[in-house]
Amino acid sequence: MARISRRYVFHAANASLLAAALALPVGMTIAVPDSQSLTGGAAAAPAQTPEPPPSPPSPPSDTTDENTAPPSPSPTTEPSDSGDSGGSSDSGDSTDSPTSPTSTPDETSDDSPTPDPGETDGQTPEDPADLETESDEVTTSLSEEREKVPEELAPAVDTLMDIVGALDAPETLPQDKEGIIESAENLATALEVISDPNTPPELRKQLTSLVKQVTSTLEVINDPRVPPEERSMLILVVKRTTSTLDIICDPKTPQNLRGMLISIVDDTHYALERSTDGTQPDSTNGSQGPNESKGPDQEQSTAMLLGSSSEIVHDRRTPPKEREKLAHITQQVSSLLKKVTDPKTSQKERSEAQKELDERTTHMKEQQEESASAQDRPEESLGKAAALCTSAIFEATPESSIMRGLEKLVPAQWEDEGVKDFYKAKEKSKEQLDVLARLRNNENSQAPFDVVPLITALAEIVPRDRLFGYLTGSALYCQQTASYLDKEFGITVGTWLTRAGG
Repeated sequence: MARISRRYVFHAANASLLAAALALPVGMTIAVPDSQSLTGGAAAAPAQTPEPPPSPPSPPSDTTDENTAPPSPSPTTEPSDSGDSGGSSDSGDSTDSPTSPTSTPDETSDDSPTPDPGETDGQTPEDPADLETESDEVTTSLSEEREKVPEELAPAVDTLMDIVGALDAPETLPQDKEGIIESAENLATALEVISDPNTPPELRKQLTSLVKQVTSTLEVINDPRVPPEERSMLILVVKRTTSTLDIICDPKTPQNLRGMLISIVDDTHYALERSTDGTQPDSTNGSQGPNESKGPDQEQSTAMLLGSSSEIVHDRRTPPKEREKLAHITQQVSSLLKKVTDPKTSQKERSEAQKELDERTTHMKEQQEESASAQDRPEESLGKAAALCTSAIFEATPESSIMRGLEKLVPAQWEDEGVKDFYKAKEKSKEQLDVLARLRNNENSQAPFDVVPLITALAEIVPRDRLFGYLTGSALYCQQTASYLDKEFGITVGTWLTRAGG
């Protein structure tokens, strides 16, 4: 199901209520084969040919297992520039959207942003046809906002439209396409509030700064010199952090929470841009030079965790108190990360900030699990939970890591051609998932995978201590899957069911 863009919900908001609720200034830190057995017997029939997705297909989501390796199933492949989508399924997380009811800005009540009516629980990544439609819609939205925003934002909107327009290139990965489209939709929400004459000046100023910062970060990330896997991970961070823009713009959001979220978006993108473009701080005189802290990889890893916090905060199922606690520790981490990556920070200050950053990051990871675990998620069937878990791992894990972990499970053609993008997994039955992937020859391919070997292999790729920090609330589906396999079949799925820190 295609989402209803969050920006359109704003048309229902009363402008005077928005102005009243946001009046206080906010501080800112600026072929399916025959059925296989549950434990891994391979199917004999060739994979069913899916309807070919448009170029490029929708985001990644999939994996397999190395423990029980069935004979490689025969995949179905289609050119990436062909027509229809391969069918829809559900994805894990939903998001909030702005509404008109009033609230006192500084209150920390149980009021939370109203869910987006266009999103549903248990929905997997968008289908290719949906992505094509949303790409066109967001381009139209940006073009309309371009005519209404202050002149100082026009160059940023032009840049953003160019980035979205470039998604039509056949080499664009499905995951990257979805990430940029959703990020652009999030920014369009901010642009609409910026152009609203009833928006308080302080909020307009803050949103304007955020739009410029995020667009600049996307421009750096899309530099062809950035390695593809690194680019995919960074786009995911941008998508997750900008998802909170509708909470920031929502008049019901408590003022304190709004301020923390503004800082998180700003700080994270400041650090991302500097860890990606090679302008690392020199430890001696503050000039541009080699970074002597833990380096870009560590900084980007921390940014990934910040993105995950943002998604958990944004998820409507996160209880308000848990949302506030997570936002508080996440804002502390983002502020420290910004300080560590700031070229003007002295060596002594950077060393002290790095030590505190490590400590705070540990606390943030603990809070991520606590907040996500407090979400009210339904118990899904084994097949559906496994598909949602697998899709989340595909989204948050480099393709090279997935390919190494699944090398005994992937079809022979996938191994020969190489997989460019594990796109998503769909429930086929209790025992099997259909996995969609983009191969390195730019063909879209689909093949069946048995649940048990796939999930046990994925548990080796993403261990227990990375579940919530990388998969956000979708980690709960992985634990549901592991629990099913443990209780019903006596199969241990890695460390997914062990206690945190155990």
